Amino acid sequence: MTLDEVRALCDMSAYRNAEQIVAGDQLLHLARSDTTLYAQVQGSKPYTVRIEFQDGAPKAKCTCPAARFSKFCKHAIAVLIVWAQSPERFVYGQQTLVESPPAPQPRGAKRAAKATVERSDLQSQSIQQTLKLVQELAERGLTGVQPAFLEQLRVIAENLQSLKTRRLKQAVDYLAQLIEEARESTVSEERFTRALLRLWLTTRAVEEHFAERRTLPEEQLEEMLGRTWRDKDLQPRENLRMMELAYENITIQTGFRLDISHLIALDTGELLREMKITPLNAPPTAQEVKPARPKPFLATRVGVYPGYAPKRIKIYDALTLDSEPTTLVQQALAYAHTEWQPLINHYLERLLDPFAPRELPCLIRYQYIVWQDNQLWIADTQGRLLQLMVNVMPNLIQILRESEQQIREELGGISMIVWTALTTSGGHSGICLEHALLRHRWLALFGYLEGEDRLWFRPISGLHEHGVAPFILQTQSR
Repeated sequence: MTLDEVRALCDMSAYRNAEQIVAGDQLLHLARSDTTLYAQVQGSKPYTVRIEFQDGAPKAKCTCPAARFSKFCKHAIAVLIVWAQSPERFVYGQQTLVESPPAPQPRGAKRAAKATVERSDLQSQSIQQTLKLVQELAERGLTGVQPAFLEQLRVIAENLQSLKTRRLKQAVDYLAQLIEEARESTVSEERFTRALLRLWLTTRAVEEHFAERRTLPEEQLEEMLGRTWRDKDLQPRENLRMMELAYENITIQTGFRLDISHLIALDTGELLREMKITPLNAPPTAQEVKPARPKPFLATRVGVYPGYAPKRIKIYDALTLDSEPTTLVQQALAYAHTEWQPLINHYLERLLDPFAPRELPCLIRYQYIVWQDNQLWIADTQGRLLQLMVNVMPNLIQILRESEQQIREELGGISMIVWTALTTSGGHSGICLEHALLRHRWLALFGYLEGEDRLWFRPISGLHEHGVAPFILQTQSR
């Protein structure tokens, strides 16, 4: 058998993994008979491989989990590579591999092993259902979906949630949302195709990971499967001077509450997140909300989680900084972006990764905010406009006035919403500014750059001379 024939049995990823097994001398007890190869491969645990040749074609069996989903796992391919390169390494004779009798199992181990197998089977079934779903949606299109099919979508989404494949669940939910939207209005084919492609790519990536054909990078494990990290997995860092730019309490559809402190490292400008994730069905004793960090602080010992930027961190020890707030605000302000274009370029690069978060936290200095054509727009320091995504109501100004008055009374005259309603006319960048609305005294705004077909900025908080204050005074759900 030649190496080219071995390569034809699997994809390139499995072949490369097999080459690494061979290079790492992980193959033991190589043996053969007239028609069969035997070997033991030292993987995450020892696996037994048996390859039988029938009419010249190899048929592989392996004790690894991946062998349940593919004809040739990486361990079998590794054995065939050695057979093609160095057949003399295989000892001729009867099968020399005798699997050791199983060691006595602790109480409950059989039940746990059975549960693991059942979970693996459920994962495989759900993934195959999802792939079939993608194929059917591609054939039917949005307009050909029947109500029963939509209900099937929801059932699959619930199964995926129970298996903790959260990104898959989100992708299926998004498709269901598009189908419902299409009943009431027009949904572009591009938007539907993009959602379908993302679901297919995500499903394939998760399938490869579960079958041990391709291990997901650590940042994707966090984003797609919600892996639980231990302290030893975190990258240690020390003595970070930080300021909280925003604080959020978010309830997500997968049944969790996120308490998030958005932080900026004052010496580097790096954006970081401290986050507590709490299941909504957790007992009351575990429902305590992570407090905000309103005062700048020195984190003397920090652990950084794997994942996409901004990185999530765990703060072990922290001390309040004695520096003047105005000085620290100016240090944070030095790292604020002044133009949209570099941020947009960075965000569009992120969108090329189908597994990356579909939002980009950022701190931006701006020139003004305008209300036009029933939309809010925010201009950077060069006058370039980007849509501002906030809940705007006809009585917004009155609400803000009342909110400001209430806050002044509660906090002894310290205003958390500092604004001036202006009316202006004229043009900028070819757009008529009919009404300049809410020209805040914020030095910069912190929020999310979001969207795909069109982009917008969703503000969370504002940076003023003495610190940070919420831009939207409410608990958000999304």
